[in-house]
Amino acid sequence: MCFILGMMLALILNTGNVFAADYMNYDSTYKNIKVGSSTERSLKHFHGKPLRTLEKDKYTLFRYRKFDAAVNKHDGKVRSIIIFDRSYKDRNYLKIGDSRKKVERALKKDVNGDNAIDRVHGIVYWFDGNRIEKIVLANRLHR
Repeated sequence: MCFILGMMLALILNTGNVFAADYMNYDSTYKNIKVGSSTERSLKHFHGKPLRTLEKDKYTLFRYRKFDAAVNKHDGKVRSIIIFDRSYKDRNYLKIGDSRKKVERALKKDVNGDNAIDRVHGIVYWFDGNRIEKIVLANRLHR
C-alpha cells in the first residue's frame, strides 16, 4: 500500500514539474522596480503615490507618469512593468518609437501582428503601426 501511495505521490509531483516547465521566469528591472520580487510597498517607496490605481481580477495596476506596474493579488509581487518612457532603452537597446524592422533585426525573426516577444529577456514589444508604442517587462512568459 505504501508503495502505491509513494508512486502516486511521485506521479503528481512530476506532473506538476512538467506543467511548470511551460513557463520561463525573468527578473528585469526598471527604475529600481524588479519584476517578480518588488512589491506595492517598494513601488510607493521609490515612486510615491501612483497617479491612478485600477483593480483587476488577478492583479492591481498602478499607473505612474512613465510606466504602469501590475502587482499580483495572490503574492503581492510585480508581475509586469509597462513602459511608456521614451528615454528608456531595454536589453536589446530598443526604445519607444523604434521601428518594427529594428525589432526584427534585434530579435532575428519576422514580426507579424501588433506585438513581438523576446523570450530570452522576457520583453514584449507592442506596436502602433510600425513603431514601438509600449515595452513590457514580464516576470513570466510561456516558452
